[in-house]
Amino acid sequence: MSRVAAEVAFTSDFTGPRHRLREKLLLQAFMAADPGPRILNAGAGQGSLSLLLEAEGFEVTSLDSSAAEIALLRQRVRGAVIQARLEELPFEAASFDAAVLGEVLEHVPDHAGALRRVAGAVCPGGVIAISVPRNPRYFGVSDEWAGHVRRYTREAILDLVAEAGLRVEQCRAWGFPCSTLYHRFLYEPRLRRKGPAPLRTSQGLALKGLGLALQVDRLFVGVEKGALGYIVIARV
Repeated sequence: MSRVAAEVAFTSDFTGPRHRLREKLLLQAFMAADPGPRILNAGAGQGSLSLLLEAEGFEVTSLDSSAAEIALLRQRVRGAVIQARLEELPFEAASFDAAVLGEVLEHVPDHAGALRRVAGAVCPGGVIAISVPRNPRYFGVSDEWAGHVRRYTREAILDLVAEAGLRVEQCRAWGFPCSTLYHRFLYEPRLRRKGPAPLRTSQGLALKGLGLALQVDRLFVGVEKGALGYIVIARV
């Protein structure tokens, strides 16, 4: 298996249950804010969140800067697929009713500029949903491998959102206790030892068990200490 194929397998399988939980929590918070129908998924990656949004009946435009991700998105999603950097969005003002940025801003050096441009593409009163990794002290090999520039404190993400001219409606921590324990004591040590390697069948079965265990985290959404990330709902 090539290095690229191994990384895809690692990304989609080994982090799968945690990734799915985060996206479902983000979608739940987003839907509760009653967004309009035209959605920009900014930094759509492999399209899992776009698919969830399309299943809810939204008209989704999926944007990413990676040519490989764009090719995959065009195979997976129904809506428009655009290749562009967040800092250079090709949209007129107020082109969308809402936007989502799921685990995106931590990758962008000029995250303030990127968020301002996304906000400018959303109509007044529109919803912007954001998820970011929490706690700079957790920054480690997985962040380096994923291309993260930073992790966030509560103050940092709230300041960033306010700087973009957005009004915060909700900022809730997520990922305690199981997601954080898994990340710090299983995921990161494995990545340090083996790198982004594909999984054996036995490990895949173990991840199914992990997916069940992670549902415990739903009971602790909003608990700050020990949480792995933040979900923010803001309005233009």
